Amino acid sequence: MLINSACVDYGSEYCPCIMAETGHCVVCNRVNGSDSCDCRIYDGGVCVLEELERNNGKAKPFRSTYTCSVLTLKKHESFVFMRLNVPSNFEYAVKTIGSFVFIRTNENIWFDTPISIQYDECFVGSIGVYVLTCGIKTSYFANLKEGDTVYLRGPFFSGILGKRELQSQQNGKCLVFAKGVALMPSISAINYLKNQGNNVKIFVDKSSFSKEYLNFHLELFELDYEPILLVDKYGNLTEIAKNTILDFVDNGGELMHIGTSEYVIHLIIDYLNSIHAKHIRLSCCNNEKMCCGEGVCGACTSKSTNNKTVHSCKEQINIWEK
Repeated sequence: MLINSACVDYGSEYCPCIMAETGHCVVCNRVNGSDSCDCRIYDGGVCVLEELERNNGKAKPFRSTYTCSVLTLKKHESFVFMRLNVPSNFEYAVKTIGSFVFIRTNENIWFDTPISIQYDECFVGSIGVYVLTCGIKTSYFANLKEGDTVYLRGPFFSGILGKRELQSQQNGKCLVFAKGVALMPSISAINYLKNQGNNVKIFVDKSSFSKEYLNFHLELFELDYEPILLVDKYGNLTEIAKNTILDFVDNGGELMHIGTSEYVIHLIIDYLNSIHAKHIRLSCCNNEKMCCGEGVCGACTSKSTNNKTVHSCKEQINIWEK
């Protein structure tokens, strides 16, 4: 894979971070001991080394943890939808493309799990989160009640890859494929594309997931969509999916967002390559496993084509090279 943009925290209130303090900055080579400075090639014009020196060689404070009350709660089979009260500044920051938080039900910091934020209107004093209770940490949410307390750590901003492509896409034709729980982080991408004047066609796979969950989610955000089967019983991309992509490419399509599992993302990229459609701009859900969110623990790391370690909780990549 190839890295195609700066760290999502670059130049923000969280920069320089602990990685810069320890000589592992993903942007600034001078922080890491090199004589050359790469900061100028990134948008923003901020030198991380200079910012680090201004801060006496220390990282900026970590993300805060917020204590929140459960305002409303709905349960759908193994899913829990919660609306939580949050400060207005946090609410505004977290309702952007690809934002997510780490959430837990008690004060044990090791029990938090990354969850995307539901994209809706700002300045209402709350955010919505949807939790699939499928493991040890998330099972705690199944027993929550309205009025209970949960803890949020964030905001984090790399829940979607290809943010640069999304943010520069205007007044064009876009195609969205969504499947399963990946529909949730895709909502922000869909709404952003619509707000930029794009014609967005949405196809949702309803084959192997809770129809109650999907219908609730689609109706909640008033999404017009068409049902589709993306993968057949042999694990291949279906003919209807291929024809939908081919029609999109042949009729001037510009950007495709893939809100699916990693396996399906690769199937779609392989098909786009087979029909010589590499001019299509891509974004997708970030399916790497997140643990600390700060690039330190290594849970989300992978190797780039030049053998560089990529920290997916911070760095964006060229999706064509996934």
